[in-house]
Amino acid sequence: MTLSKAYRQILIILGLSSVTFLMLFFGFARDNRDLIFLAFVLSFCLTVAIVTATLDFRKNEKIRKQLEYMTKSIVSHQPVAPLFIRPGNPYKQIADQLTELQSRQQDESKTIKNSNTELVTILSSLPVGIMVIDSSQDVIFANHKMASMLQRNIMNQPHSYSQDIRNYQLLSLIERVFEDHESQQTEIRSVGDHSSTWDTSVVYNQLENDYHISVIMYDISDIINVKQMQIDFLRNASHELKTPVTAISGFAKTLLGGAMDDRKTLVEFLKIIDQQSTQLTSLIQDVLTISHIQNGTPHHSQALELKKFVDAKLTGYSSMAKVRDITLVDEVPQDAVVSVDSQMLTRILQNLVSNAIKYNRSGGSVTVKYSANDSFWQLHVVDTGIGIAQKDISRLFERFYRADDSRTKQKVSGTGLGLAIVKELVDSIGGVIHVKSQRGVGSTFTVEFPINDESQTAQVDK
Repeated sequence: MTLSKAYRQILIILGLSSVTFLMLFFGFARDNRDLIFLAFVLSFCLTVAIVTATLDFRKNEKIRKQLEYMTKSIVSHQPVAPLFIRPGNPYKQIADQLTELQSRQQDESKTIKNSNTELVTILSSLPVGIMVIDSSQDVIFANHKMASMLQRNIMNQPHSYSQDIRNYQLLSLIERVFEDHESQQTEIRSVGDHSSTWDTSVVYNQLENDYHISVIMYDISDIINVKQMQIDFLRNASHELKTPVTAISGFAKTLLGGAMDDRKTLVEFLKIIDQQSTQLTSLIQDVLTISHIQNGTPHHSQALELKKFVDAKLTGYSSMAKVRDITLVDEVPQDAVVSVDSQMLTRILQNLVSNAIKYNRSGGSVTVKYSANDSFWQLHVVDTGIGIAQKDISRLFERFYRADDSRTKQKVSGTGLGLAIVKELVDSIGGVIHVKSQRGVGSTFTVEFPINDESQTAQVDK
């Protein structure tokens, strides 16, 4: 109820009250019944005016309280139902403005909430661990990657970062940023069943009246491993190259020093030089082969009768197998026709069969098998050799990797790159190679070749 209307109602009540009092006074004083009757009529009008004013006051007081509650709710960003007032009410304009303000506030809040949800979704899906810590040293955000890297279930509620972080180096780094208010960056190595290396940045962020820090961690274990593999490759390659070169140089100098005058010694040393030269040539050829594969050497697939192909390749190893008393068995079905690059398959089969013979036992066997499904056809090379320790299987296809002593005691010749070449060739065509082995029983190498339209057509034509 506005002041002007209230004043008018008060003035009317006061006026009616004064007139009624005067009329009653003169009516009783002069015993004038007409004045007394008129005074009672005015008294009734006065009563109606008072009741009307009271009702208006209560009604407007209720609206005022609703507007006050609505204003407090808007200030505290709490949802509240809009207030609808009939036209003509003095509070209608204020109610409409507050309703419009609340609507805009809700739209802005919804926009901010959606933006925050999108931001959290993006941060949660990043392959980088992110944690935000406020000035009270409480974690206010951490994405899934960070929880995975720390191997902890991080609560959504604010809590001390020391509850989640157990790595002493990382804790020290964060504490240093809190003390110095300066960003820090370093590599941190985790300690556990699976050690990892994290490129870690702890960033100090100054806000208007406060600050927080962001911990950003990227797992660079694969990069470190690749670098280490490159270092190992160069070291091993240097060693493998140095051995035959040193032997060739040593025997050549010995011959030049006078040993060449002895016919028997001359022939023996020349044979050794020839063997080492062959070993050196094989090593260089294998390194070049891996390089060509990694550079994307194209493959030319053609329909191939697998049974005849395997028979021909096993025949080439019959002498080697006979010397070691190994039986070669071809169990590939007669009707097996595949589409594959014959040179690539030759290299794969030669490496697998030669290894199966070298690491076999006297009286053992090497069997080549074939199987297929809707997506792949498989070539299996099964031997009855000494087997491979489980700890060595995961590293079996690394370049120059040698298994444990029980395997190297076979004292077989080779460059140490055969299985690495097989892996590179299989990967280059989108295939997969599996190894199953048991010590003292033998090993099975299974190569899965993807089936394409050409191989399917070839089998139909066959």
